[in-house]
Amino acid sequence: MRAKRIFVDHRLSDTPAPARKVLTNGDLARLQRTLEADPMFRRRFDADPVAAAEKAGMRDVAVGLKQEIRELVALAERVAYDDAFRTNLEVDPVAVLNAVGMPEAAAEQLLKALDVPDEVLARMPEVVAHRHQELPLKAHLLILLLGSTAVTERMHAAPRDT
Repeated sequence: MRAKRIFVDHRLSDTPAPARKVLTNGDLARLQRTLEADPMFRRRFDADPVAAAEKAGMRDVAVGLKQEIRELVALAERVAYDDAFRTNLEVDPVAVLNAVGMPEAAAEQLLKALDVPDEVLARMPEVVAHRHQELPLKAHLLILLLGSTAVTERMHAAPRDT
């Protein structure tokens, strides 16, 4: 069972949340190709993934990235402010992250971005570095975003911003 996702920008608003932009494999492939081929784009992506995608003409990708970042920040806020959630995360990170829809392949990188104690990371199963199968789209996208300096800084700043 998946937990409801909390979108930071719409918690206190009467306006309905915008329709969710679902990124496709083609969107992700285009983003990945651009990251691999263009060093300037990689630097811009690290500084601001959404602006980098927009500047590269990938408006749909930018919208999807913005939504994913919003969800990551909301999760960081939940970890910071919800004592019961944080305690459950520390006790059983696999179950809690599965419940919120976090792909297993991106879970460890998320926990590192959240600066959880080493004991929590030790509760994660070993992930084989070179799997023969492709990562799920969502996991690949989250790994790209969690590798961005701007996203992890925003996740760390979120609890202080509210």
